[in-house]
Amino acid sequence: MRLTTIRLTRDRTTAARVDKKHLTLLPHRDVGALIASGPDWAQRAAAHGGEQLPLHAAATTEPLLTPARVIRIGPNYPTRTRELNQQRPPVPSVSITRPHTTAGARATVPLPTPHDPCRRMEWGVELGVVVARHAHRIPTAAALRHIAGYVVINHLRVLDDSEEPSDSRPAPPTRPARSVLLVGPALVTPDLLPPGGRGLTLTAALDGRPVQKANTSELHFDVATLTAHASTVTTLRPGDLIATGTPGGTLGRPPAPGQNLNAAIKGLGDIDTDFTAARAPGTCT
Repeated sequence: MRLTTIRLTRDRTTAARVDKKHLTLLPHRDVGALIASGPDWAQRAAAHGGEQLPLHAAATTEPLLTPARVIRIGPNYPTRTRELNQQRPPVPSVSITRPHTTAGARATVPLPTPHDPCRRMEWGVELGVVVARHAHRIPTAAALRHIAGYVVINHLRVLDDSEEPSDSRPAPPTRPARSVLLVGPALVTPDLLPPGGRGLTLTAALDGRPVQKANTSELHFDVATLTAHASTVTTLRPGDLIATGTPGGTLGRPPAPGQNLNAAIKGLGDIDTDFTAARAPGTCT
């Protein structure tokens, strides 16, 4: 099952099931609210026979969901650890963030200007794992049963020059972030994908030029291991988003105003983002 969030009116959004020839509207404001509505959410969403709209109504400009927490995993691809001049970590590095803003798969995002001496942008395509139900200290063998589905994410984070890339150092358990979480274009339930989202190709391109390419089979720690480990750090809740890590290729290559960024995962879709300038260049204070 593929699920998305669309805008119906200026003041109303709704979750929708993506069928072959149409969208079926669901009685929840977005996909996150659907998942939080009860343990039988998937059965209800699959069986619902409500109002229908044509497929082109799924413009995916709206946030698919707005997670209260993002469980960020540190360097988890060989190309990323090499880029950071690190060794493979013995256990997953986990931190918990709260995104300032969530945007859809087709969005325009304002950025600091490329000459701003105070700010840098951290980014990268990632496989996102959405938690289906509460989980605390679950075994790895049971972890995949706690997953609602998979999404494409690109977590854009504005850093001061004094900060290191967030996955190059240990992080406090919880820290606020100046960030935009791009998520979409749809949540794909596990039955439509290989177990654990394994074997999916990730790509990212700036203005059509390839920047990242990897496969989820290369992850140091697979989805089941990450989910089980994260449940030992915090109690996972329905709608939590696990960001499984980004491949190498983005360090020192921030997007700039006027550029287009396309981040894609085969089988899940793509996030296409245009960047604009947020303000004039400043000086560090």
